[in-house]
Amino acid sequence: MADVERSALGLSIGATNLAAVTAERSVTRKSVLTLYRQRPPEVGVPSENPKLNEPGLVISDFVDRVGDPDGIVVADGTTHRSETLVADALRALAYTATEGRGLPDSVAVTHPTHWGPTAVDSVRVALGRVAEWSRGQVTLLPDSPAALTALQANPGVPNRGIIAVCDFGGTGTTVTLHDAGDGYRAIGSAVRHREFSGDLIDQALLTHVVAELSSAGSFDTSATSAIGSLTRLRGACRHAKEELSSAIATTLTADVPGYRGDIRITRDELDEAIRQPLDGFIAVVHETLGRNGIRVEDLTALALVGGGASIPTVTTTLAEQLGAPIVTAPRPQLTAAMGAALRAARGPADGETALAPTAAGTIADATTRSDIPVQPAPAPALAWSETDDDSGIVPLRPGEYPEQSSTVGLAAPVPQASLGRDSQPVANRLVADAWYRRPTVVMVATALAVLALGAAIMITLRHTSGGAPTAPAPGVSNAPATSNESPGDTQGPSTNPPSSTASDTGTPSSTTSEAPTTTTTTTEAPSTTSSAPPTTTTSAPPTTTTEGPEGPGFPRFPRGPRGYPDPGRGYR
Repeated sequence: MADVERSALGLSIGATNLAAVTAERSVTRKSVLTLYRQRPPEVGVPSENPKLNEPGLVISDFVDRVGDPDGIVVADGTTHRSETLVADALRALAYTATEGRGLPDSVAVTHPTHWGPTAVDSVRVALGRVAEWSRGQVTLLPDSPAALTALQANPGVPNRGIIAVCDFGGTGTTVTLHDAGDGYRAIGSAVRHREFSGDLIDQALLTHVVAELSSAGSFDTSATSAIGSLTRLRGACRHAKEELSSAIATTLTADVPGYRGDIRITRDELDEAIRQPLDGFIAVVHETLGRNGIRVEDLTALALVGGGASIPTVTTTLAEQLGAPIVTAPRPQLTAAMGAALRAARGPADGETALAPTAAGTIADATTRSDIPVQPAPAPALAWSETDDDSGIVPLRPGEYPEQSSTVGLAAPVPQASLGRDSQPVANRLVADAWYRRPTVVMVATALAVLALGAAIMITLRHTSGGAPTAPAPGVSNAPATSNESPGDTQGPSTNPPSSTASDTGTPSSTTSEAPTTTTTTTEAPSTTSSAPPTTTTSAPPTTTTEGPEGPGFPRFPRGPRGYPDPGRGYR
C-alpha cells in the first residue's frame, strides 16, 4: 500500500495554537516549545503533552516574532530565532500526529495570512533546514486559501460573488476578501484587527467576573497574592468561554483572596462582555469592503474560521449585521490545517510556495503531485470527535465530512501506471451477493436438511420395530459370564443383578421367560462377546421399559463451521 499511495499531512501556525491533521487524527498544541539538552524539543504544555516530564528551557510567544532579526533571548541567556523555533515545534507536532512513525511524503504548512514576505521567507528557509523536509516535500501557503479549500469540501461555498474569510485567532482577527467567480482569488491585502481576539475575550470575561466579586465584597484586589490568583482565574474564564460555545451556562471555580467557590456564568453574560469589541470588528469589515469598492450586497458568504467562530453570538451578529450566510466547518479551529492536508494531497497550486528540493530526483516527485485540479469536491472521511481530556489528540470519525468517493483526499496521487489494483470501479467491486444467496451456503444448507430428514426416518424405524423380539447386540452386555464357557452350553437364568435400566422398570425378571428361547444361547456371537447375556435382555415385550444394550448410536447432526459470511465479500 505504501507504494500505491502516499499519505499527506497538514500543519497550521497560530500565535496561540499549532494544529496538525492527517487522514486518521488531528492534534492541537499550545504554541510553547520546550528545549532539552539530550532529547528533541517538545511542543505544548504539560496538561496536553505527557512527554513534558522533566525540566527544560520553555519558550513561548515566538510565533508573532517570526521575521524579527534580533531573535528571542530566553532565560539561560541564549538567543533563538523565532522561525527556527516554529520549525522545531512543527516537526515535534508532526511526529505527534504520526505517533512517532515516519512523516508523510506530502506536507503543507499554513501561515497567518497577514504575514509579510519577510516572515514567510524566513519560515520557508527554516523548514528547509529540517532534515525530514530538506528534500522539498513541504508546501507553504496562507491560512485563508487553505481554509476555503476545507470549506469547499464541507459544507461547501458559493462559486460566485465575494466571500469574506474571517479568521478569529488568539491575538487578533484577520479579514480577507476572495472572488469566488475568479477561482477564489484574493482581493487586496489581508486586514489584521487586534482589538477582537481570543485573548481579549478571555480578558473581558475575567473583568466581568472580578467586577461581580468586587461588588459583593468577596475579592480583595490589593492583596499580594491577587496576581497569581488572577492568572488562574483567567484560565478558568478561558475554559468557561469554550464551554459556553455549546452550553447556555457553566460553572467556574474561583480561588482568590477573600473568596473560594464556584461562580455560575451564562452565555448572556459572555455575549454582553464581548458585544462592544465585536461591534468594532464589524465596522472593520465594512471599511475593508469599502476600501476595495465592494458593496455589502455583493457578499455571498462569510467564511468563519478559528476558535472564535465557535461562539454563537459571533456568528449570529455577523449574519444580522452583514446580511450574508455564514459558512463554517465542524471544527473551525482546525479548518486551516484541514485545508493544508487537502492541498498537500493535491500538490502545490499557483501562488503557493514549495520548498526548493536539495536532492536529485525530488523535482519530479514534487511536480507529479499537482495533477488533480483544485475544485469543489467531497473530502475523505475526515472529522473530529469530542474528547474530554486536554491532550489535544482527537481521533477522526466519519460523519462530519463526506466519505472518500472522489479523487480528492489526504492520499497524494501517484501515476496510474504504478497502481497494482484492477481497473474495475470501486463501486462495482464492493457489490456482492448476500451471504444466504451464495451457492456454497445453499449446498451446505441442503445437505443439512437431507441429513436431518434421514435421522428422522431412522428414529421412526427404530420405534416401529421395537415390538418384535430382538437379540441383544453382542459386545455391550452389562453382566458378562465366565469366559471359558463354550458357545453350545445352555444357560439358565442368570444370578447377576439386572442392569440399572431394568431395575428402574420394577418388572420382575420372570416376566421375560417366554416360550421362545431364541436368546438362551449366544451362538454366532463373536469371541469377544461370548458371555451369556443377562436375563433382562431376553426379548422383552414392548410393554416393559427394559432396554437391551444400546446399538450403534444415532448419527449426530454434523456441525460444520458456523455460517459466518466471507468477510471479503458483502461486508465491505
